[in-house]
Amino acid sequence: MSLRRAVYLVLTGIVLSGGLGKAQSSCPANIRTGDFAKQFVVCKGTVMMPVGAFLLVRKNGKIGAIRITSIDPAATDVYGKFTYESYFLGDGTSSSTSSSAIRQTDELNLKYPTSLGRIVFSSGKSKAKIGKWPFVFIEPGLLDMTGVARWSGGDHGYEFAPTSAHDVSEIDATDKRLRWFRYDPNASVILPLADLPN
Repeated sequence: MSLRRAVYLVLTGIVLSGGLGKAQSSCPANIRTGDFAKQFVVCKGTVMMPVGAFLLVRKNGKIGAIRITSIDPAATDVYGKFTYESYFLGDGTSSSTSSSAIRQTDELNLKYPTSLGRIVFSSGKSKAKIGKWPFVFIEPGLLDMTGVARWSGGDHGYEFAPTSAHDVSEIDATDKRLRWFRYDPNASVILPLADLPN
């Protein structure tokens, strides 16, 4: 079972138990329908991101932001092309729109793995960067919270805060309402966009 399907089962259980009673909004750029278009999900050491909304990342006093800008309509739950945009703000005191902010964009392409006997090779492009910080997408829109060190395991000091900001100029990394999360393989938190600060 894919991680996305596991997240879906968690969501279904929460919905059936009445855990999502608040209004939700969706990002205009999101071609997906349903709950994945309306919320972030922090689950099993990953963050499921809706298209268009920024996720803040911080470590050692440095801060950055990343968002999915599009997902190819031909993409499946597990494989396919998507694009992202990121900003690295350094110590977080400079404006995200200032000349000191490092902006990066790229297209990622997750492909079916290939095998040679018992050896399985990953194929495609799954690594995104926020400044010099590398992160891996496991599935389109599903970010691994460990950075590229997933197989070395666990918490590598990154913290993540979902936002409702669709434009980098809307981001306020000092907003006290932001909820910051670290890697936790037992976490299961749903964060509707309608409830999130910029």
